[in-house]
Amino acid sequence: MSLVTLSGTVSGIRHSSETSGHIGKNGGNVHTKQVIAFRVDGQPAEIKLMNMPDVQDGERVTLAGRMKNGSFRALAMRNDQTRAIYGMPTTMAYVFGALLVLVGLPLLLVLVGVLFIGAGAWTLFEAWTHTQAARLLRT
Repeated sequence: MSLVTLSGTVSGIRHSSETSGHIGKNGGNVHTKQVIAFRVDGQPAEIKLMNMPDVQDGERVTLAGRMKNGSFRALAMRNDQTRAIYGMPTTMAYVFGALLVLVGLPLLLVLVGVLFIGAGAWTLFEAWTHTQAARLLRT
C-alpha cells in the first residue's frame, strides 16, 4: 500500500506515551514513544514519535502515511508554519536489519536463517517506509 499525504488544520490534540520492551535478571530494553492523536480538517489522525512535536491547535500540517480503519496513521509530519519535519530515526533500523540478514545467510544451512532473513527484510522495509514518508514531506 503506497504512502499518501493529508494536509489541513490541526484540532483536538491528545497526547499519551507508549512503553514497550522487557526487563529481566540481566537488564532489559525499554522504549517509550510519544503518541499524538488529533484531527486534520475533521479527519482522525495519529502519529508515534520519539519526541513531542511542536504543533498546536489551529496550525496547518502535512502528514505522510496510510489510512487504516478510518484513521490516518502518519509516519512523518511537517508543521507547515514552522517547516519542521518530524519522523522516526531510521539509521539504527537499517543497521539492525542488515545485521539480521547477514547473520541469517550462513544460518540458511540449518534453516533457521530464513527467520533471521525474514526479520531483517521486514526491518529494512519498515525503515525504508519511514524514510520515504519523511522524503515525501521534504519535496
